[in-house]
Amino acid sequence: MTDDCAKDPILAHVEPVPGGLYGNQAYEVALCDLRSAVAEVSAALRDAGNPLIEQLTRYQRDLGRAQTQLRPDDTAALERAHALSGTVRYIAGRAT
Repeated sequence: MTDDCAKDPILAHVEPVPGGLYGNQAYEVALCDLRSAVAEVSAALRDAGNPLIEQLTRYQRDLGRAQTQLRPDDTAALERAHALSGTVRYIAGRAT
């Protein structure tokens, strides 16, 4: 991450596009946040040093599991998804 990048995720400032099964709902935003975090971890793994590779790989699995377990009516899971995404972004940022 460069110094001129925003410190918070862009998804926090974007509203989902209306439509679709869960369009314009917190579920859609949480799912997008998880997917974005997966992409950031994948990119960070490329440049990560040995101590962080294991940790990032574990977070990558956790993100994948969170995606499959996410349910639109489980608000606690939606909050956990955002929290996990934020943690992963922080760790991935240390890898670069």
